[in-house]
Amino acid sequence: MSDEAKSPPAARPRRTQAERSQETRNKVCEATLQALVEVGYEQISTTLIAQKAQVSRGALTHQFPTRNDMLVAAFEKLVGEWREGYPFGLDPDKEQLSVDELIDALWNNIFADGRYIAAMELMLAARQDNELGHALRDILVSWIRKRDRITVRLVGGDVDDAEADLKVQLHLSVLRGIAMHQSFDSDPQTANKLIDLWKRIARKA
Repeated sequence: MSDEAKSPPAARPRRTQAERSQETRNKVCEATLQALVEVGYEQISTTLIAQKAQVSRGALTHQFPTRNDMLVAAFEKLVGEWREGYPFGLDPDKEQLSVDELIDALWNNIFADGRYIAAMELMLAARQDNELGHALRDILVSWIRKRDRITVRLVGGDVDDAEADLKVQLHLSVLRGIAMHQSFDSDPQTANKLIDLWKRIARKA
């Protein structure tokens, strides 16, 4: 047996405090999004999230001193994934999408994700005139501004064209409605049928 074969496996480097802290934050944010889907905004509690994230209450409150901090961070994490992911991570100066491709991209990467219902819960909470509502609206307004402009450009539209912007809003509204429908429809194929129908309609618009 060679010396190399006898050598014990290299020890995995110990994670830094910053890495452990980030892992806890990610686990809590994901648990928060899942809980929003399962029980809704009104029923969210730090106790429930600690259980779902499998972290101690102390570790959770160290990262997120209040329930609002936890909700805002979860929303920020989800919106950040949308902002950096497909199709919004594309450069519209280098790549364009057909209407069909845009609808598929939006559906597959945002609206079909079960966590979109969590986003809806938080979007509704953003309507409230309180500290949480203001914090969520700040994230939402910044995201919507980028989302709408890049979506128009990805299909070759002009950001100053009001009708092009309306078409984008229509796509988003239809997909949002299908996502809500999917959340309580027992037939998993219904959403796909609705998406196919909408693509046929949108091609004629």
